[in-house]
Amino acid sequence: MFDQLGEAVTVRDLEGQLVYANHAALRQLGYESLAELQRRPTTAIMDEYIVEDERGRPFKHDAIPSVRLLRGDRVSPQVLHWIRRDTGIEAWNLLKTTALRDDEGELLGAVTVIEDMTAVKLAEIHMRILAESGRILASSLDYDQTLRNVVEVAVPALADYCGVDLLDDWGRLTRVAAAHRDPARRELVERLGTIGSVALDPDHRAARVLATGTSELFREIDPDGLDAIARTEHHRELLAELGLRSVVIVALGVRGRAIGVMTLGTNLGGRALRPDDVEIAEQLGRRSAAAVENARLYGKLSDVAETLQRALLPSALPEVPGWEIASLYAPTESELRIDIGGDFYELIEHEGTWFAIIGDVAGKGVAAASVTALMRHGARVACRSEPEPAMILTRLDEVLLQQDGGAMATAMCLCLDADHVVGSSAGHPPAILVGPDGALREAPRPDRMLGAFPDADARHDEPIPIAEGELLLIYTDGVTDAPGRHDRFGVVRLRQLLSELAGASPQRVLARLEQELRRFSPGPGRDDIAALAMRRRS
Repeated sequence: MFDQLGEAVTVRDLEGQLVYANHAALRQLGYESLAELQRRPTTAIMDEYIVEDERGRPFKHDAIPSVRLLRGDRVSPQVLHWIRRDTGIEAWNLLKTTALRDDEGELLGAVTVIEDMTAVKLAEIHMRILAESGRILASSLDYDQTLRNVVEVAVPALADYCGVDLLDDWGRLTRVAAAHRDPARRELVERLGTIGSVALDPDHRAARVLATGTSELFREIDPDGLDAIARTEHHRELLAELGLRSVVIVALGVRGRAIGVMTLGTNLGGRALRPDDVEIAEQLGRRSAAAVENARLYGKLSDVAETLQRALLPSALPEVPGWEIASLYAPTESELRIDIGGDFYELIEHEGTWFAIIGDVAGKGVAAASVTALMRHGARVACRSEPEPAMILTRLDEVLLQQDGGAMATAMCLCLDADHVVGSSAGHPPAILVGPDGALREAPRPDRMLGAFPDADARHDEPIPIAEGELLLIYTDGVTDAPGRHDRFGVVRLRQLLSELAGASPQRVLARLEQELRRFSPGPGRDDIAALAMRRRS
């Protein structure tokens, strides 16, 4: 029965020996049979890996939950990060250990179920890198300082080593920033930076990246690989001394032209870079290049803020089967365009189920934008692990509570079904449902806002029936708080407008809403506005 499970299962006896491992466990450990596994001492098996806990601290054999349980310790689920030394393949596992007892309650051994969390943890790490890079890239208009900050973001979250080189006016690469996670190797990295500007041969890998914009990944660096990435013989000697296992070179490109390259590497004996690492490195490279170009050409924070604002929302709505959906997004209007707001929406699909989420992050500016990006990517990760509206909001709440500076937000998450919606609200204005006859109702009942109360009660999901022809509107408070000459637009005006538009399409409802808001609040100073209008297709 255990051999049919996708999760790995192992059993230790009272002496701490592995007496059982199912097929999934043997595959994960790289053994053909249980007999082959048992010929290896358990401590020797662990020596084949670099093992760390969730915070990156070294993890020893004696701390394994099953070993501790057999010593009489109380144990709880343990997340571990594994890197196989010979291949560089990494994995994240959740170990859940239970005592195995006979009919009299005597301890016989320990059963451990090992859940593969690699995809979820890598997505979480990549989300954190992108969110942090967005914040740091906008923190300075000096491009040298910006890129020095970026390499610190990439190391150690994405790689052990990161270097950034920009093209000078003569088309030569010049080192502007570099970092290494090992303090003992930082002096070597500084020596790499002293190599002067280099004019590359067109066949050099860095030159090919600059010319084509296509990244070059060396999963395992051998002597030929060193020759391919070295720019001079001295450069090759220093790279060999640095001791790299994997290297990826990505272009820093803006507006269809390359301005430099970013080189990321991992240490010998460490993990090997993967294709999804290349994708994140490319995103980091694009963001870095945009920040450098903005600093060079404009010198104004408004340009960086505008780039961040454009990245906050999807460029186009996806097609959701069975639903007609329209969106409205209008950022804060200000003279300098630096008051980036935190309103956002997302439509997310997971295994055929669609979720609509809308939110409003407290505050303005770069801090709000970075939290908004964190919530958008966090919602996508949460949908994959716990696809229920209340649990998605719970995970976002946990993320905000971990942020410095008291990040808070309201949000609503809806699961869209054929004839009903399941919704959960975190202090957000309720959705308004508009019947074909103009009748209005509101749902769901809101729970606490995100990031505000560490020990609050659990969130709830609320089923919301949707009749044929009924329209559902979710929106941020920028709609109702839009300032007029004497008062705010308010919920009463919004409800009256929706009642008048009963039976209209989602596109027409939002077009008319935007028209009325501009008429009511024509000048600058208006808050961000985000809204989604949805109607079941007949």
